[in-house]
Amino acid sequence: MINEIDMFMNYLEYEKGYSEKTFKSYNNDMIQFYRFLMGEFNINDDNYYDIDVEIINDDVAVNSITKDEITGFVEFCYDKGLKKSSISRKIACIKSFFKFLYNNDFISKNPAINIHFPRTAKRVPKFLYYNKIKELLDFELKQFSDFRDRALLELFYSTGARVSEIASANIKDMNLENDTLKVLGKGSVERIVFLTTEASKWMKEYMDRRTIKFGRISEPLIVNNNGQRITERGIFYIVNRRSRMAGIEESVSPHTLRHSFATELMNQGADIRAIQEMLGHKNLTTTQIYTHTTKDRLQRVYNKYHPHSKENHK
Repeated sequence: MINEIDMFMNYLEYEKGYSEKTFKSYNNDMIQFYRFLMGEFNINDDNYYDIDVEIINDDVAVNSITKDEITGFVEFCYDKGLKKSSISRKIACIKSFFKFLYNNDFISKNPAINIHFPRTAKRVPKFLYYNKIKELLDFELKQFSDFRDRALLELFYSTGARVSEIASANIKDMNLENDTLKVLGKGSVERIVFLTTEASKWMKEYMDRRTIKFGRISEPLIVNNNGQRITERGIFYIVNRRSRMAGIEESVSPHTLRHSFATELMNQGADIRAIQEMLGHKNLTTTQIYTHTTKDRLQRVYNKYHPHSKENHK
């Protein structure tokens, strides 16, 4: 990625003729983005970010960067308290960078094409505690969309899958006898994820009601209210809407449920390499982020309740 950044900066300076001030700002933005992808900010930061890029010869493989990493960087900028104007400039810089790479055939797909500029500074929680998950799932079931949404939320929390993986899943990929689902992850790598008893129960209920409403549908696993394959945007809308209905103050995304899945497994003592496989992480270092968050969580519980902790011994 270092070479690609150098070529991009040369392009801005000599072909686009950017001013010295703008050039320096974009250069700093690219350096910060690169350091983020290398995981430097996960070491001493209270927050954690799901970075899963390939590192080859101590450099980021630019074709392994996806929309998830770019979104994570925007989230990082919010966590640092940057102004919306600064975040907007960084997004503009990154979008220009990937457009340059795509137009010059350095990458086959532009991961920044659907990255949007910030509208509000509302934060997305990193994960939900189990009591919040129960609140999220506790809504009245009246019509088809209610049963579909319940099954969808159960599916996310059960599998820890990415939103793109759920949106692209087909009926044939799910085996309710074995409680498994085959998903297509990053790099077109297939993996098997698992359904809890609750998730399997609600998926069966959803499938039955879907057949009654739309008849037999051969392809998409999750459909919208018109019986067509649901989009990633549609899934985001459902998760966010149900979180607001549950009275959860902060916005909740499908990625929040993925984080919640991994954090709860780690808290319950699951093997980190097993979690790596279930999340579809290429690098173990990405999964190790969850060990930091669970240790912090345990430390807070210890400090709050142990009579001899520093907090209670003042």
